[in-house]
Amino acid sequence: MTRLPALLAVLVVGGTVPAADPDLVFPSGEKSARLRLEVVTDGPAPEVAWAAFLEKLFTHFDRDNDGKLSAAEAKRVFPLPLPGGREVAMDFAALDKTQSGRIAPVEFRAFYRDRGFTPVTIVNQPASAETLALSDALFRHLDRDNDGKLSAAELRRATGLLQRFDENEDEVLTAAELLGEARDTFKSEPTGLKLVPVEKNVSDAKLRLALSGKSTLSGAGSAFELSATGDRLRVPGGTCALSVTKADPATAFRTAKNFYLAQFKAITGDKPAPKRAFDDDSTAQVLAGLFDSADRDGDGKLTRAELEAFFDLIELGVACRVLVTVTDRGRNLFGVFDTNGDGRLDLDELIRAGRTLPNEFARDKSLERGAVPTSYQLIVSRGPAGESFGPVPFGAAPKPKPPVPPVARGPAWFRAMDKNGDGYVSAREFIGAPELFAKLDANGDGRISVEEAETAKL
Repeated sequence: MTRLPALLAVLVVGGTVPAADPDLVFPSGEKSARLRLEVVTDGPAPEVAWAAFLEKLFTHFDRDNDGKLSAAEAKRVFPLPLPGGREVAMDFAALDKTQSGRIAPVEFRAFYRDRGFTPVTIVNQPASAETLALSDALFRHLDRDNDGKLSAAELRRATGLLQRFDENEDEVLTAAELLGEARDTFKSEPTGLKLVPVEKNVSDAKLRLALSGKSTLSGAGSAFELSATGDRLRVPGGTCALSVTKADPATAFRTAKNFYLAQFKAITGDKPAPKRAFDDDSTAQVLAGLFDSADRDGDGKLTRAELEAFFDLIELGVACRVLVTVTDRGRNLFGVFDTNGDGRLDLDELIRAGRTLPNEFARDKSLERGAVPTSYQLIVSRGPAGESFGPVPFGAAPKPKPPVPPVARGPAWFRAMDKNGDGYVSAREFIGAPELFAKLDANGDGRISVEEAETAKL
């Protein structure tokens, strides 16, 4: 297992870039709580993949193979992507401080590290307008007496939202269903999560983010607490949903690569071709755009071998980094309900909210807007910061296919009523008297499971 101090660089969207190795600082009244992050991998550390890509990038543009980049060679290096749609372009003058006319690989790597293209990058970004608006929409829908507060009784009726707003009756509430037309109302404000430079021996806890397996927390004290499943972190004044994206980061790129290779063959017959062959074809502007970078020997013709080698380089770049995105969603009731952080509310989450939140938030008095817990989201992923890398656009990776529903089980009446195929029959799906539903729902969780249906005596 390889561990790497995660916060090698930080990009604050819309702000400045702090010094390397920052801590996350969560606001907590007069005293803030600091959290240090560390990326944990089973294979080579992100630093290794990052260095391998930059070495290959340097070699690709070192046309005379002398182990140095001249001004002319450096000019051909394409910009590398940063989060937030930004990029870092090669600046030979900034690199060649000694005015020797040549730059070495170590200088090349340091240049990109200093400008934010690093093995691990953390982005502190504001929540989207829709995410913030969802909090108010959910609060309003639960506040049936319109007094601006949520009583315990109103919170207990959380599952009733399905009956009112689940338009397609799939027992999942989406943002569109909850927001409707009312999108310009009160919006939760971010609470002030900050990123600050690390101070030696000054942190309240360390969170190890595992790219495979489960994340762990150490030295937490009372400021932080990680759930048993490793996907929910209690932080001062609220909670942070943790999510690790395990998908292959180069999937979308490979699909695009195969398309561009097929296009090259259709235009050239896989024979060396000059740039005008692509300039003159309105459908081949991507190939025209990458021509100068891919034509390694500079002979004015692009070969199939050169194009494939260039795509190998791009694929290394696409997969060489780890991105940690932290979103401050403010005092956001939707974030409290949405325990898996997928931006939707399913029946499980509504049942949990109706059972636990009344005692947690409204046991002694109604919950006011200002008392809603803060909500954060932290997502860890490998791969690019956007939908292109250098001169190669490839779009977003295809969404994973939904899980195959389990093989239908249970009595015939149960299978007929389980309209959404989730292996449960909710009160909404049940066709029969409420008294019979209550009898079949042996554990009183608001739905009938396969096991309850199979053991029922009707």
